[in-house]
Amino acid sequence: MNHDDIIRRLLAAAAEPAQRNAARLAWAREMLDQWSAAQRAMDDRCSAAVGHLSEEEFERLCDAEQAKVDATRAQIDAVIERDIWPRELYFGCV
Repeated sequence: MNHDDIIRRLLAAAAEPAQRNAARLAWAREMLDQWSAAQRAMDDRCSAAVGHLSEEEFERLCDAEQAKVDATRAQIDAVIERDIWPRELYFGCV
């Protein structure tokens, strides 16, 4: 192996953490946007349903909407609390 190959390999290895961090940052931004959108959608749907549904139907609607918000938040919390990232950020191209 010549010096150029060694330098190329070292530079590539040094770039890997930066690429991983960039991918993780992009994922985090996307998930926070999804979480915010799910919150807004829940608020809009539940607000629009007030007075149009029975109490039981309204509760079911709110529970279903909250489940969507909670599913997104669970992925975010896994990263925050346990440093568990989505599989593709470990085994994908990153």
